[in-house]
Amino acid sequence: MTAACVFLANLPRGRKRAWSRYRPWDLLKSRAIATRLVDGDRVLDVGCGTGHMLAQIALFRAIQPHGVDLAIPGTAFPEIPTSTYDGRTLPFPDGAFDATMFCYVMHHLSPDHAAALFREAVRVTRRRVFLIEDSLPAFGPLYRLRNRLHRIEAGLRYRDFDAGYEIPPDESMFKTHGDWQAWLGAQPGVAQVEVESFAAVAQYDHHTLLDVTLQAAAR
Repeated sequence: MTAACVFLANLPRGRKRAWSRYRPWDLLKSRAIATRLVDGDRVLDVGCGTGHMLAQIALFRAIQPHGVDLAIPGTAFPEIPTSTYDGRTLPFPDGAFDATMFCYVMHHLSPDHAAALFREAVRVTRRRVFLIEDSLPAFGPLYRLRNRLHRIEAGLRYRDFDAGYEIPPDESMFKTHGDWQAWLGAQPGVAQVEVESFAAVAQYDHHTLLDVTLQAAAR
């Protein structure tokens, strides 16, 4: 009886909930980042696409979002401020953001390009850098084949989109959990790297969060 009353009381609303436009596992990944932020944080998403990741995080935290990408799709979320950049230099002053994100970006870059872009993120960020990557504790033969095919397929797609894009020469930026901890830990300005697998909540086992605490925040 109580459930029926609640259902009938909500009938006049007729509006879609904000979360209904997202997949459940994407909301769970966004919440994992949101729990590591505080209200009022300035958050940058590098390679933001439509800005959907920032929009999802904003369901859980009152952040000040900004997204950058080589080009912003026409389907961008209007509530998320976005701008374009050249793929290498982040057009912001030092320490402009509390946190910066790279969601499925680094494995599309060469090692040198990835390291340079990560240094840019450290420069403009005060506390934390988040990476969501295709990673596992170890890659078996099928996953190594999957990584190779994804590098080639996505590389061709991005090259058509941006004539200046160069397909990475190998799969060296598809790293295991331990390899990511070692690579990130060796970058200037990094104090700590934590790994959280999304295997229990995401669509695929390889979705992984890398939570990087910067030295400036650890003091």
